[in-house]
Amino acid sequence: MPKLYVVATPIGNLNDLTPRMRQALEAADLIAAEDTRVTMKLLNQFDLKKPMTSCHRHNEDARAPQLVERMLAEDLTVALTCDAGTPGISDPGHLLVRACWAAGIPVEPVCGPSAVVTCLSASGFDAREFAFFGFLPREKKALEDKLDAIRRSGVPVFVLYESPHRIVELTRHIAEKWPECLLCVCSDLTKRYERIYRGPAPQVLSALTANPSVEKGEYCLAVDVSMLPPAEAPAPRVDAAAFMLARILDGASLREAAEAAADDGYPRNEVYRAKLRIGELFEEE
Repeated sequence: MPKLYVVATPIGNLNDLTPRMRQALEAADLIAAEDTRVTMKLLNQFDLKKPMTSCHRHNEDARAPQLVERMLAEDLTVALTCDAGTPGISDPGHLLVRACWAAGIPVEPVCGPSAVVTCLSASGFDAREFAFFGFLPREKKALEDKLDAIRRSGVPVFVLYESPHRIVELTRHIAEKWPECLLCVCSDLTKRYERIYRGPAPQVLSALTANPSVEKGEYCLAVDVSMLPPAEAPAPRVDAAAFMLARILDGASLREAAEAAADDGYPRNEVYRAKLRIGELFEEE
């Protein structure tokens, strides 16, 4: 019967390879790898030779059903790997796992190192309750909205990933937004040049900016906002028609009220529909 192993792999240090990882790779007829060149290093470490196929972010939509069809037709055992850590956690893989479940193919997870858990374990934060948000939006307003949403959720500790080219910018944004919060910023976990910066957000920001090699490595950061006061829920926003009617009652014309709604961020289509409704109400064009 076909089977899928979801094989977590070392996040940096090959000494974290486990006998169970080896067993899963040995048992596989085929390895579906995020990057076959990276997985080849693991196979070489175990002195294994296995056929491989790529299954990455840009081809997984098409590759997943193809692999499932082949697994069923040829009774294949497949090992799914990503470049580091666990497939499907901010890495490709979940589409293949989902397709296997849908096809009735057993799925067996093979656990291993996790950057999220490793970062939390080094932070000293109370992680009895935490959330993982992966990579946050890059655009400033979208980032601000996402951070506000996280605070409103009430989660006391959350974990993020960030690229080395954006880590200083993200840390600065957090330090300016919540200077009282604590950060644990980890780079190249388990590797030779592992670095961990831990403390108040402004202090961590200073340490990062003082490092001339800050743009090297992979980053995982934990944010402790448990000491901040509860976030206030935003006041419910009225629809565009109510907004415009309020402006008209204050003396604005329909055109001026529509312009004010657009300037306040209401979608153009909503403003247009509201303008038609109000125009009909007052028999105006």
